[in-house]
Amino acid sequence: MYKLGKIRFSFILICLFMMFSIESFAGAIEDLYKELSNLDKSSKVIRKSYLTVGEKFYRIYSNNPSGKRADEALLGAARAYRRSYSKYKIQVDLDKSLNYYRMLQGSFASTSARLGYLESADIFISKKDYTSAKFTLNKLIQKHPKSKEAGDAKKRLAYLGSSGTSSITKPVAPQSSLKPAIISQNQAKQPVVYTGKDSGATSSGKPVIIHGIRYFSDKNYTRIVVDLSNNAEYSSHWLKADTTLDKPPRLTIDVKNSSLDAKAPRSMSIKDGLLTGVRIGYHAQDKRTRIVLDSENVKDYTVFQMSNPSRIVVDVFSAEREDSLRRPTIVASSGVSQPEQQSQVPINEDVKKAIVAKEKEIADARRGQEIKNEMAKKVLNKPITKSQTAKDISDDITLGAALGLKIRTVVIDPGHGGKDPGAISNNIKEKDIVLDISKYLYEYLKKHTELEVHMTRNTDIFIPLEERTAIANKLKADVLISIHANSAKNTGASGIETYVFNVTNDRAALEVAALENQATTKSISDLQGILKDILRYSKLEESVSLATSVQGMLVKNVNATKKQNLGVKQAPFYVLVGATMPAILIETGFITNKDDATKLKTSAYRKKIAKGIYEGIKEYIDKYNNY
Repeated sequence: MYKLGKIRFSFILICLFMMFSIESFAGAIEDLYKELSNLDKSSKVIRKSYLTVGEKFYRIYSNNPSGKRADEALLGAARAYRRSYSKYKIQVDLDKSLNYYRMLQGSFASTSARLGYLESADIFISKKDYTSAKFTLNKLIQKHPKSKEAGDAKKRLAYLGSSGTSSITKPVAPQSSLKPAIISQNQAKQPVVYTGKDSGATSSGKPVIIHGIRYFSDKNYTRIVVDLSNNAEYSSHWLKADTTLDKPPRLTIDVKNSSLDAKAPRSMSIKDGLLTGVRIGYHAQDKRTRIVLDSENVKDYTVFQMSNPSRIVVDVFSAEREDSLRRPTIVASSGVSQPEQQSQVPINEDVKKAIVAKEKEIADARRGQEIKNEMAKKVLNKPITKSQTAKDISDDITLGAALGLKIRTVVIDPGHGGKDPGAISNNIKEKDIVLDISKYLYEYLKKHTELEVHMTRNTDIFIPLEERTAIANKLKADVLISIHANSAKNTGASGIETYVFNVTNDRAALEVAALENQATTKSISDLQGILKDILRYSKLEESVSLATSVQGMLVKNVNATKKQNLGVKQAPFYVLVGATMPAILIETGFITNKDDATKLKTSAYRKKIAKGIYEGIKEYIDKYNNY
């Protein structure tokens, strides 16, 4: 009887604690909304006040992403940064606001999420970006057809003169102030130099040897990787065409205190429709190496540095980068160690075969796809009559079906491998755990779906982080799932969390990213400035939606407690940089925690994890294919 009474008392205490926590969060959110309202009324307010409120809102959300009022907190964060931008016109505030709106739209189906669509559409309208506004409003109608907000969206569409006609074009956020996002080739004749804001792994201060260059090539997207002996100090510049010297438009990267390896190439031909080639020159006087990328059709670029091993990564894009429905198709990938010799990037043989088969399938289906596109255009341009309901519109033409973009290909990326074991603790290695989980996931997807499923590795081999994304792009994947196991200095840390690619101030998330990126938290923090440019083109909303489905099903399948459900988070993971499809990274448990490690050692538990991920992917696909 005494024991029963003790259990009841404990249960009551837990209930009271939960009620107090919910009321406490609710009170904090309401207080912050009042504070935000007071800021709007004040004539003496400073920008930092808005940023502080925004961070407080976001902290409430990030502390419990699946909490009862997490959506209201995330909406508050978006609104705080939006209002800061309205008053002070600082571009980064608007970028952050739109970022939070996209997270809200992908994570929730609540009133706050629906308001997020309307408010982000209003931002696009105010910026005269009517294409993005229409896209956002139509997505709201298609996802929440019976809601009051869908009615408001139709009124806005009518105001825009669209009569509800969907315009499926990616919303393009206003240009970042970090560097010119679109480089006009019709500017003044005199060459103009633009300096990119380069961040990344902190320079070691030691002399740098440039060992070689690798590239992954396509007419709309090319990734150049410069392999270094150690982290470097560098800068990038965009130079306009100089007809007097017969120089094309070009991007230059200057690596300070450096020298060239004797085996490194001095030039290479690419000719992929985007870059004509790469030239390398050494300036002995100031010990500087200049890498020149000659442009044929470059409209945008990003430069960042990665550690362990050290390398500079350059992504260049054509105008196609702005179209979310046309992912880059990388038709060839090469690594160059000698000027006259090209060798294939070392990729899993199964993946190579899959790429060849995929390219053949694409070629065979090209004509059929053109016909589908023409049909889709006719439907998209057809006015919607008054008798048509939102459901009719959704049934008639959906975002996925419009251009034949049903999800068909999934790429599974088992983290680490080969010489990179990942985290090691409690007599297990991360690389072994995640490979086993990935194989089980592969089996579930192959057995129970008609999807094409590929793995970046199916044996214990090493694949550089930047090549994993390239493999997914080569295969024209519709979804990328990167699987990992966590570790922490605090051995009491336990649970499951799913990440999307994003910038963050969350120290714990940055530490996880640093471990997976084989970098330091300092270099990750430095890197975030340049990654903000990449984020403007990422599939954030879709990735958050995928992460939410996978996290929910995974937690349910392994019977994780509320405390072990660490939720959907964001962090700048290198392995997801440049992914042109919804992409997530799953931390399946802490191998530094004895309980988590004990479970992860068993095949039965690994199968449960794989099944949970499978069910999450399936839920997401069902949602996506029905939008």
